Amino acid sequence: MSISSRAVLLSLGAAGLLVVASAQAADAPVSAAQAANMAVNCFSCHGPEGRSPGSIPSLQQLTAVNIVALMKDFRSGKRPSTVMGRHAKGYTDAEVEALAGYIAGLKK
Repeated sequence: MSISSRAVLLSLGAAGLLVVASAQAADAPVSAAQAANMAVNCFSCHGPEGRSPGSIPSLQQLTAVNIVALMKDFRSGKRPSTVMGRHAKGYTDAEVEALAGYIAGLKK
């Protein structure tokens, strides 16, 4: 086996490991602390604890079910958006559910 053939096989093997690791990470449970950390991204636009001070919609009245449905619609493109579709595509289903639960669980 030539050096270039070994390099290709090693590269393919490494890529395969990354795919497996990504799939496992996507299924991993999300802790409350991780959800709180992710929510900081939401609050930078939607206001502290999801209470928007301006024209961006507030999250404070949404249930976890509403948030999950909206995020999935943004991610799929079913619900048009300028920014939210890009944000939603960055989260796994487990992360969306944890994030929704965290935001919905804040004091209203």
